[in-house]
Amino acid sequence: MYTHIEGNIYLIPVPLPDNPLRNLNSYVIRAEGGGRHLLIDTGFRRDECRDALLAGLGELDVRLEDTDIFLTHLHSDHTGLAGDLAAPGARVYISEPDGTRLERFRSAANTHRVDEYTALGFSAEEIAFLRDSPMRKYNCVKKIDFSYVADGDVLEYGGRRLRAVMTPGHTPGHLCLYDAADKVMFLGDHVLFDITPNITTWDGFSDPLGHYVHSLMDISIYDVRLPLPAHRGISGSMPERIGTIIEHHGARIREMLDVLSAEGGLTPYELSGRMTWRVRGKSPSWADFPLQQKWFAVGETAAHLEYLLQRSRVRCEMADGVLRYYIN
Repeated sequence: MYTHIEGNIYLIPVPLPDNPLRNLNSYVIRAEGGGRHLLIDTGFRRDECRDALLAGLGELDVRLEDTDIFLTHLHSDHTGLAGDLAAPGARVYISEPDGTRLERFRSAANTHRVDEYTALGFSAEEIAFLRDSPMRKYNCVKKIDFSYVADGDVLEYGGRRLRAVMTPGHTPGHLCLYDAADKVMFLGDHVLFDITPNITTWDGFSDPLGHYVHSLMDISIYDVRLPLPAHRGISGSMPERIGTIIEHHGARIREMLDVLSAEGGLTPYELSGRMTWRVRGKSPSWADFPLQQKWFAVGETAAHLEYLLQRSRVRCEMADGVLRYYIN
């Protein structure tokens, strides 16, 4: 099943079972008059995703033998099937920062930075959950010889000139694609319209929230008539949504500083439990928070704390293997 967006751009909704994101918007740029097609993002490496994607490609008469793949970023809901779908000789595009991390995750015995999450305040029982998370279970397992894409590189598919725009933040090497002629931008997870992209910490990538806000400002200069996000739908304009996302993070930081002013020495986990969150339209207590969502929430809290630490608004102390934060 597919949806015709416009011209030779199509959307295949790929289900993400047991995931609050619900679906991945996988886009296809079809080469109408011959040549190679481009598939943008793939879904998890699981049967439900594979079946939906192959069915959509079949309905579009797009053969994998004639298709290259563009991965906006390394998360497994975008990359999990890339190794399975790439036909011999196909190019699989990704940024070098995300491609090298993806290969490291693929080959590592432990992809979940257990020591780091222990330092953030998770219990041993909660960390055991990370070993069975989608990032590990549904990640790409085949080694891929990536074609690395850098900011400003141009890919040509289906008569379109697609400029790669580096937008680090959600991941260290997140990429968008911009078609200047038609003012179309494939956004990946950089800008989502009815949910806010998760910003978390990464080994070897400092100040992810600072990078993300900077990337939002950078992307705001593009004239985008048709924004195409990787999840959910579109509501309002790109400039409006960018402003709303920036204000969301500003409000989150203000709330965080208020909590730490009242109660210093909290771990990121404890601080997360005192923050306001919404899950599927509700505001559950921290005790009732789904464990997978705690993982994302604490990671986002840690990213905001790093933002504040970089700007000397808070200080951090390590005690008994756990990080604790105080107002400066």
